[in-house]
Amino acid sequence: MLSRHAHTEPFDVTNRRHVRALAFDLVGRAPYADNVELAAASRLDVLLARTTRTREFWEHWYSEELFYFLLIDNARPEDITTIPRRLHEGELTVPDAVRQVVASQAFHRANPGPDTFVSVVLEQLLGITVQRNATLLEAGKKMYDGHSARLFGQTGAGQADLVRIVTSQPDFTTRLVERSYRRLVRAEPTRDELEAWSTRLDAEPDTFVTLVREWIASPAYATRLATLHPKSNRQFVRGLYVDLLGRLPDEVAMQRLRGALAVLSDAAPLRALVARSLIDEHADSMPRKQLVPDGGVFIKSQFRRFLGREPGPEEFQIFELAWEQQGADPRTVIRALVTHWEYQHY
Repeated sequence: MLSRHAHTEPFDVTNRRHVRALAFDLVGRAPYADNVELAAASRLDVLLARTTRTREFWEHWYSEELFYFLLIDNARPEDITTIPRRLHEGELTVPDAVRQVVASQAFHRANPGPDTFVSVVLEQLLGITVQRNATLLEAGKKMYDGHSARLFGQTGAGQADLVRIVTSQPDFTTRLVERSYRRLVRAEPTRDELEAWSTRLDAEPDTFVTLVREWIASPAYATRLATLHPKSNRQFVRGLYVDLLGRLPDEVAMQRLRGALAVLSDAAPLRALVARSLIDEHADSMPRKQLVPDGGVFIKSQFRRFLGREPGPEEFQIFELAWEQQGADPRTVIRALVTHWEYQHY
């Protein structure tokens, strides 16, 4: 039967579930069909290099950072939209990209006033609990209002100085590396690992991609692959469109669906409804039963396509029986898989 756990094993480019997990983690969607075939004929280092060299990798990283700062949908910045392209072309480093996000007008609008702005900057960039550091908060608020103040031993006056001083602290890089590692590996780094990675990124700010590749190739990521993890609403919607239609949703559909899912404490029922609606809407593009020569072969192929694995004996028997029922067709199989709890994980 479907399980929330798999056997712990190193990353395997021929393992479709591993390849799906990598795509969701690095580009925020399911892999395209040809990507799966290319991966199986490749090596992990080649697959990682190919994926992390794409603009899509940086667009996903950028979206994840905006989500971290709650700058999504109508709150997305309009003055720094070139960040993914500049990261992709090597014109910008990851630490500088984060600095530009925090210095953007959208970030200021989302965090209005000195108290909110300074609190969010100190907490999200340095991990400081402002309630326990009233002196830092007051100095930051004074600087925010344009008055000369000292913060972390540096003098400044104005919001730009505040951002510059905070992002020059060692903990800025540490927190950036820490949340990036957690996001990909779903684990806590050791203090020594975090210190070593932060030191490397401080010394060579363009080494972020190298760190990502090392994390994915590590035993820690292999351990992460042993457990299924929930898809975010963004991952679910983008993955569903790629799996069913071979393309990504447009921005209007993406924003509408994610907004609807975000307001629910348990989005699973609505996700299932979205999946069924998308299948019905595009029924004409779905396979026809009379064109499927072997139902058993089709069922196994759909398990690999949507879940990245073979069906268990009991599962296969259930699906075969359903296939033989009057009125059942390929959409019956597809609908059952993409509305199941396992499809909402990766």
